[in-house]
Amino acid sequence: MTTITTTAERSFPPHAEDPLEAGLAIARRARGITFVALPAPVAPAPALVAACRAASLVAWSSNELTIVGIGAARELRGRGEARWTDVIAAARTLEAGPVIGGDVRPRLVGGVAFAPGAADRAPWTGFGDAWFVLPRWTYLRDGARAHLVLAVDADEAAHGARWREELAVLQGAVATSFVTRPQPPMLELERGDADAWRAQIRAITNAIARGECAKIVAARSAVVALAGEARPADLLAELDARHAECVRVLVRPPGGGALLAATPERLVRLDGSTVACDALAGSCARGDGAREALLASSKDRREHDLVVSAVTGALRELGAEVEVPDAPRVRTLRHVLHLHTPIAARLAGRRHVLELAASLHPTPAVGGTPTRLATEWIAAREALPRGWYAAPVGWFDLDGNGELAVAIRSGVLAGDRAHLWAGAGIVAGSDPDRELAETDVKLRAMLGALGVAA
Repeated sequence: MTTITTTAERSFPPHAEDPLEAGLAIARRARGITFVALPAPVAPAPALVAACRAASLVAWSSNELTIVGIGAARELRGRGEARWTDVIAAARTLEAGPVIGGDVRPRLVGGVAFAPGAADRAPWTGFGDAWFVLPRWTYLRDGARAHLVLAVDADEAAHGARWREELAVLQGAVATSFVTRPQPPMLELERGDADAWRAQIRAITNAIARGECAKIVAARSAVVALAGEARPADLLAELDARHAECVRVLVRPPGGGALLAATPERLVRLDGSTVACDALAGSCARGDGAREALLASSKDRREHDLVVSAVTGALRELGAEVEVPDAPRVRTLRHVLHLHTPIAARLAGRRHVLELAASLHPTPAVGGTPTRLATEWIAAREALPRGWYAAPVGWFDLDGNGELAVAIRSGVLAGDRAHLWAGAGIVAGSDPDRELAETDVKLRAMLGALGVAA
């Protein structure tokens, strides 16, 4: 694999009174995209989201890392079955110049659709099959350090007044306490036809009984109508407060709504040759005795083992050495318990994180097995397109390292509507009423953050 790295980090000229102008002066003489990093205080991602009106907006928040990307220095698109390789090829054409003023790793943020064509219509307008952005401005908190990073080429660096004005807005945002406001009141909650859902589950279990498949993940949608326009920054802040143990993600491409998720499921993380994945399947609502019941459930264990087998098999096909615990553990979240197996691997050679994601997605945790039959079933029978629900979202750097999560516990804000999804893995022994109740529990993550009683 051809890797692209930035040139060595440079310091600002000694005694520079205006670090931004000093960085722009270097950028005007440099080849490729220059990254000007300016120290910033540690601040919550929603504060920057609320301050920005840019067409492109992305955010990723975990305990270790916060990324908020505003605007677009470059956009990468992919289409159809080649969407992964389209993005990788476009990333390799990026000419990265120096990083000035800080030891930071420029990152692109975005994601792909669950399947080609799944995001071709509302509420997914603007998302497409794959979209990643190299933000114009990035707020980057890595551990205890934070920076505001401007990405410009030589011609763009000439517009110093514009960048100073935008920097002032961002500096004001990170210096001001962010106070969450309630979303507009709910007017209506439409959960879909419960009888149609039960019929779908019975159709899947009948197909399993005929030997056509082993598992299909069914997704159920809900729509919340609000009395006014939904506010992504406030929803992100609620997800931060309620689901700090999850990765919180926001993706808003030009011309689209805003996808938000608080997801507990990592698809893949790549750092050099080191790989980490999550197998997260088999779940139940929290309650007395729930942990023990989940561990003892043969149905949930079958569902979970299918995911472990698929993930480990895909990694081994890539030539990786894989380490898997002997048994799953229980992952405890605010509303639900999951069977969880963390999977570690080491690659023999260099790969791009999107190459790994293309081999892994969709895992049986969100699609089913066999994969092709499950995805065809989903496309043909689900009433609404999944778009980017249960699809990979995340970031990668210019060397192809990165992390992608699975966009579950998610929804799309589009004007005064919030479109939500929740899924359930259907295997032999699945009960339609239990699976219906499971999706109700999973919908609580987004409904609660919207201020809607579940």
